[in-house]
Amino acid sequence: ELMTLQKALASRAPGERDCYYFNVKGAEATGYPVGQRHKPGFMVLAGSTVNGEQADSLREAVIALRQALLAKGVLEPLEQGYRFVQDQLFNSPSLAASLIAGNNRSGLDAWSNQEGFTLKQSGFGKKE
Repeated sequence: ELMTLQKALASRAPGERDCYYFNVKGAEATGYPVGQRHKPGFMVLAGSTVNGEQADSLREAVIALRQALLAKGVLEPLEQGYRFVQDQLFNSPSLAASLIAGNNRSGLDAWSNQEGFTLKQSGFGKKE
């Protein structure tokens, strides 16, 4: 596992961001971590889609943020769900994943790169 990760890191051009993906219930999202490795924010890229349903247990803050992004035009309604029309920075990978999935998620476990490593496996979220 470590050798695959090292090979993936070595093959990247300088300054190139490692994209992470999250697919759930018809929603497909792409983004990348931003900021400090031990407590990253997360940038979701335009074109990513959001599940239109939400669990009863979804935190009020996530519901309010979804409504605010709709009101601002950052999210546009689709026949099933929503789509980001511009890149959107979130305070955490978990907030991004929860909004996209419509239920509470651990972002460090939800987002994975094309090699299949989660953010947690890639060293994000660990204390320095």
